[in-house]
Parts: sequence; C-alpha cells; structure tokens
Amino acid sequence: MLNDRTKALIRDYNSWWEGNPIIVPEYKRHIYADVQKYMKTKQIIAIVGLRRVGKTSLMKQIIKENIEYNRDNTFYFLFDELLAQNSEVLEDVLDHYLKTIAKEGRKYIFLDEIQKVPYWQDVLKRFYDTREDIKFIISGSASMQIKKSKESLAGRIYDFFMPVLTFREFLELNGLTIEKQKIDFRSMKGIYEKNLHKKPLIEELFLKYVLKGAFPELVLEEDEGIIKNYIRNSVIDKIIFEDIPSVFDVKKKDVLSSMLEYCSRETSNLLDVTNLSKLLNVNYQTARSYLFYLQNSFVIDIVYNYSKSTAKQLRKNKKVHIVHPSITITIMRSSKDILGIDEVMGKYVESIVFQHSKLLSERISFWRTPQKEEIDIILEMETILPIEVKYRRNVELSSANNIIKFANKHKLNTGIVVTRDFFDEKEIDKINILFVPAWLFLLVV
Repeated sequence: MLNDRTKALIRDYNSWWEGNPIIVPEYKRHIYADVQKYMKTKQIIAIVGLRRVGKTSLMKQIIKENIEYNRDNTFYFLFDELLAQNSEVLEDVLDHYLKTIAKEGRKYIFLDEIQKVPYWQDVLKRFYDTREDIKFIISGSASMQIKKSKESLAGRIYDFFMPVLTFREFLELNGLTIEKQKIDFRSMKGIYEKNLHKKPLIEELFLKYVLKGAFPELVLEEDEGIIKNYIRNSVIDKIIFEDIPSVFDVKKKDVLSSMLEYCSRETSNLLDVTNLSKLLNVNYQTARSYLFYLQNSFVIDIVYNYSKSTAKQLRKNKKVHIVHPSITITIMRSSKDILGIDEVMGKYVESIVFQHSKLLSERISFWRTPQKEEIDIILEMETILPIEVKYRRNVELSSANNIIKFANKHKLNTGIVVTRDFFDEKEIDKINILFVPAWLFLLVV
C-alpha cells in the first residue's frame, strides 16, 4: 500500500491531470526524433546518459505532446526520493496508477532514474508480458543497469544513448544553424567556404563550448562561478556521492572522487591501472571496479588500442577520455585562461573529437606501437578512418606521418588531421590527408 507521501508525489509529478500546463524547453535535442519513431511500438524505450544532459526534458517534451490527446493515460514518476528506491514501491506506484487513475486505452508510463530501483526490470517484465495496453519509457544514469536489464528484457527494450550536447546542438541553441556535412573533402570544403563569414563567431562559440558546452542549462550562462558550481553540485557530486553508491557497492567515496580527478587531469592520455592503484593506495581490483563505475555513469570512457584480436586489444595499452572538458576545468579549478595553452587545449579537443566520433560508430579505438607511434582515434565505419588531433597554431605535413604508416599497413586511402585553423587536402604517399579545423570536423555529427 502506498503512503500519503507517495500518493502526493504522484499528483505533484502529474499536475497535468488537474489541467495545469507542463513547462518544457522549446529546443529539442537531435535524439528526440529518433525516440519519437519508437513511441508506437510496444517495446520499452530506455534513455540513458550522463546527468543533466536533458533526459528528463526529453521525456517531458514527449509527455507534453501526449497529454494533448491522452492526458489521464500519461503517467510520470521520478525515482529520486529514498522512499521510492525499492521494487515494492515501484509495483505499488504502478498498481495504484493503473487501478485508480488510468482510463481505457493505451497508457504511456514514464519512469525517470529507474536504475535506483532494485530489480526494476523484473517488475516491468511482469507488466509488459501481461498487459498489451502499456508503453514504458524509462531513463537512467547508469548504463550497466540498463545493459543488465536487456538480458531479462530481451526483445522487449530499445535503448537510446543521450550524449552531452554536441557542438552542432550548442550552435543551434546559440541561434546558429549550419548544414550537416559528410566526412569527405568536397563536402567539408563546401561547408567551410559557405560559412567563412561566420568563422570568427563559430571559433568564439567553440571556445565557449569547450568551457561549458556539455549541458543545455549552461549554454547561455557566462558567469564562470555559476558554471562551475552547477557542474560541481549537479553533476560531479551527484555522481560520486549519490548515483554510483546507489547502484554499486562503493566503500571509499573519497577514492572514487580522487579517481575521477585523476581521469579528468589525464584525459586523452594513456591509462595504467596498476600505477593508478598504487597512486591511490588501493588494490588493483578496486581500481578496476571504480573505473568501471565511472565509465558506466557516462563520465569517462576507457579506450583500447586498435587490434583485430579482442584478446590482444584487452592486453594492450588503454586510454582515458573525460566526457567533456568542462568536467576537468571544474575539478581542477581552472579559469577560462587555460584555453589559451595549446598543450592543454590539444588534450581537451582530442577528448571532444573522440566523443563526437563515438556518435558515428561505437567501434572506436586508438593506435599505439611499441615504438610509441600513435594515432589518437581509429574510427571503424564502412571503412577504417584514422584521425589525429593537432590543435596548435602551426601544423606541419609531418603531423600525418603515423596516419600514412597506418593507412599503408591496412590498405586505406584516407586519414584526417584535426587542426586549430588549417584547412586543406594533401596527397602524401598516395594517401589523401584532410586537414580540418576542429569546429568543422565536429559538424559531421
């Protein structure tokens, strides 16, 4: 039986039942259209991603459309209250809604931050298998919990990853729309020349994107203190002290916090778990587990060295990327002046290019030989595309040497060098090398 507090929450969360308007952001993230296509299917829709990237806003944008013709059969509940974080409350909430509020017809049930409820997938499976009139839309900030659910919900769930804001979305929120391009010189050249008059504005917005561009609510914020407090309080602290401990067994939150700080500082660098465990004075298995927790909360990515053999790939060097440099800038208490240091910006831009490349293909790695020859990103799409980030004032043709070596070895004909401002196409040793400014490359997503 539900207590009065939970019943009151249900009414508060669903105020449209009383005829109250629902206030949502006007701007719809690009994933919105993809999710909408699956609203007519029976399968559960799962929206996952980092905190504060807009999962709840997306759900409520869909809800706003729904309530225009299906008000009483649209239900929302947020599992962010301690009283709601058990499977019995989930069952009771659903039973209460379906038996006392819902009308005849299809019901749309939105369950936010559901990963905090133990065994939630078993509860939803029972309703899914016994009711034909329910459509579940769920969200979560821990990918492993959603992935685990796919075992018991096989064939019953579609999952959608909501990334941090892309640079294209950031531009759109600043009132600037640029035609999407393909990864080829002709397409890029057309977009580049078409937007030359906007280039100073785009470059200015690119620096702002590096500083704060991960989160929709910060797009128009200019105060550095407010930006950092938002990221610290609404993202970092929530992940370290609430989200991860609510899902995983974390005994040392201070170590988890130190590990995130380390990964932030070392973004785009090699990651040695053995050295990291010694540095933090924890055993190797604890270090691996905590890295796993951070990765499954979408705040870092662990990237493997390119190899056609999975076994070899797991044994080789690894790299770490923070989800967005604004996390690093906040944790390190840096000012925006740090963006003027080429070496630092090079690391930040590499991580941004990695995150955007990840949206083009999940098959993404880096390449490093025993001789320390390295390529920042190996992107596997229809073909393999090597990408090297050289975000600096002067870029020499020798920047492409490792790409040429890799391309010849793997019989490729194209590689990309992401630059600060240099744009050109060169044929070097029969390999087409595209030199592309970072802002322009990011617009392929």
